[in-house]
Amino acid sequence: MGKLLVIMLVGIFLAFESLEALDYGDALNKSILFFEGQRSGKLPVKQRVNWRADSALSDGEPDHVNLIGGYYDA
Repeated sequence: MGKLLVIMLVGIFLAFESLEALDYGDALNKSILFFEGQRSGKLPVKQRVNWRADSALSDGEPDHVNLIGGYYDA
């Protein structure tokens, strides 16, 4: 009975310790950064994803359709 109690207490301790390690703010920040990296079209000058540049600026020109902007997905 004593060993079972010790195992349960250790399990509860480890469960609570792992809950404290979760950083939802960091996860949200990384999620938003991912979506910022998927943007298409003319990008803002001050963007956090500095390796990205303007893209797909002439898509739709042959058919006189403005397709600039949006997000990439696939």
